[in-house]
Amino acid sequence: MTAVNQQIETGQARAANRRLWLATGAGTLALIALLLWQGFFRYPVPEVGAWLTPWQSSPSLDGLLLWWAQLPRVVAGLIVGAGLGIAGALMQLITRNPLVSPDLLGITAGAQFGVILGMMLPAAFALPLVFLGGLLAAMLTFFFAGGSRTTPLRLVLAGMAMAQILYALLTLLLTLNERAAFVVAIWDTGSLSQFGWARVQLALWMVPPLLLALALLRRPLNMALLGDAQMRVLGLSPRMLKAVVILIGTLLTALAIHIAGPLGFIGLVAPNLVRYGFGVHWPSRLLPLAALWGGVLTLSADVLVAAVAEVIELPLATLSAVLGGVAVMLLLRLTRSRQFPAQSTLGAGEPSGKKLSTLAIVGVLVIMLGAGLGYGVLGGDTVSLAMLMAGDGVAWQLLDLRLPRLMVDAAGGALFATSGLILQGVTRNPLASPSVLGVSQTAALAVLAGMLLLPELAPAWRLPFAWLGATVALAIVILLNVRHGLEPLRLILTGFALTGVAAGLTSLLIGFHSLNITLALIWMAGSSYATTWGDFWVLLPWLCIGLGLALLARRWMDLLALGDGVADSLGVGAARKRLLLLVLASFMIAAAVSVLGPVAFVGLLVPHAVRLLGFYGYRDRLIVTPLMGAALLILADVGGQRLLSPLDVPLGVMTATIGAPIFLVLLTRTYFRKA
Repeated sequence: MTAVNQQIETGQARAANRRLWLATGAGTLALIALLLWQGFFRYPVPEVGAWLTPWQSSPSLDGLLLWWAQLPRVVAGLIVGAGLGIAGALMQLITRNPLVSPDLLGITAGAQFGVILGMMLPAAFALPLVFLGGLLAAMLTFFFAGGSRTTPLRLVLAGMAMAQILYALLTLLLTLNERAAFVVAIWDTGSLSQFGWARVQLALWMVPPLLLALALLRRPLNMALLGDAQMRVLGLSPRMLKAVVILIGTLLTALAIHIAGPLGFIGLVAPNLVRYGFGVHWPSRLLPLAALWGGVLTLSADVLVAAVAEVIELPLATLSAVLGGVAVMLLLRLTRSRQFPAQSTLGAGEPSGKKLSTLAIVGVLVIMLGAGLGYGVLGGDTVSLAMLMAGDGVAWQLLDLRLPRLMVDAAGGALFATSGLILQGVTRNPLASPSVLGVSQTAALAVLAGMLLLPELAPAWRLPFAWLGATVALAIVILLNVRHGLEPLRLILTGFALTGVAAGLTSLLIGFHSLNITLALIWMAGSSYATTWGDFWVLLPWLCIGLGLALLARRWMDLLALGDGVADSLGVGAARKRLLLLVLASFMIAAAVSVLGPVAFVGLLVPHAVRLLGFYGYRDRLIVTPLMGAALLILADVGGQRLLSPLDVPLGVMTATIGAPIFLVLLTRTYFRKA
């Protein structure tokens, strides 16, 4: 028996080595080809004298282009891709979740704040402000997650909430400053174009010490796979390792953002490409390969941007997201199930609170709903209860404008929140939300395409378009994963890849139809502006049907939360029930998106807030979750109307502004109580 085990272990080791060499060889050849093409063969081969340009007093134009445009661009692509690949792998390692990237921990949003501040100060402060913004965001995330006592999941949740707060504040600032909005909009598209070596030179000085630090941390990083308790037994401080890893990841991300703008999708895709495409999981091997393939992805996107430049001007960030998403979906189609870790580890350590009275919470939420509706309808001097009782015609007209908008908010919030709850249960991943399967983004893309390409169509067609987008997304996700039994981790990785592709196509669509860009951007941010009773009656049947079916399926969700093995042993076909619940959640999302746009953050935040209040069983959660989602969207919309009146702040922005701080308070509440 021992000999057989040794043979099996030897075979597994050989297979792992073959995958390692394949990943290294293929990545190296691809990188060399891209470097040669971008650096030398993309343009006419320079003459011999062009290579001597730095030492010439009167250099030729070809030499200037070679040394101050082509070569800096190639080096920039290599540094940006490698830095984001390593940063993403580090963040995924300490959070133990493959869906994490620097974007999710708030680092990119903090760096954007640094960019805005840098526009007001001399250029020498640009990189320090970008770095300090990202570092401050990471430190706040670490603090709200519980500091040294944080768990991987708590860190991710705090980071996502912090990112939403910062993006909401950024949107408000840019709304008030058109110049800053224009600059940030250009910067957000991402570009590797360089004018000299100024930005790249600083990175060349900073990257080697960071790589040396990672080489010295090789053993602790490998031990991080064991968990905090085992690390302490072996004499390693998890708190110190997390702090050092976050610092290094923030530095690498800030450098990449400073050089090329936000290309955060590279940090998500490159490590997963290596992990699930080539089966390399060991951190000491994963990190260099993530750097290698990050460079390959970034330079590949840049090559395509240049190739189609004569036909269309594509943003690098858009194309990198599309390429990365397609690559992940193809690899998920080709990889075997055994290369994926057990799903139960992804949700380990989810924060929870002491259960409060269901009746009390429902009462509070109903009061909040009533207060929000009352203030939204009767707030201000234009409408009052006395005027309505007196039959004032203007007051009744304003009531007919305000009340349906708030009722649409309530219905949409309940649909988004309930669909998020279903998806988190079905996928057994706490990061699941209406955007996790690409359904909300694809439905939004379909509706936006209808609005821009066929503007003569009535608004009633938005729902069929949303259904079409949701159906396409759901079909892609299911077809790519059906032979693997709809494994939860595969589902969410496919969904994230599909979301990236849909987001990239959305950017292209908006770019092609710049005349309607204001309408497109407002709708994509989420808005209930100008909604009517007709929109509410469209949402109401789906809300009633969705909640009714979800309540009937609560036993399925309770059993699926225990794992597929337990569910199957108790007579619940896990794969079939998961498929039915995915279809239910997808059509609830499509209905809400068709009217409100992709306000998907509600579907992530509210189910966690309900759990932090101590509700675990799906019977109670299916009562509290839709009420909380409805209350949040009503309060957000009323706040958006009043905050910068007469300017109407987009619903998605206000949802993050109000909901994310409340979520952080609930998160820290559980930490301080346990501490």
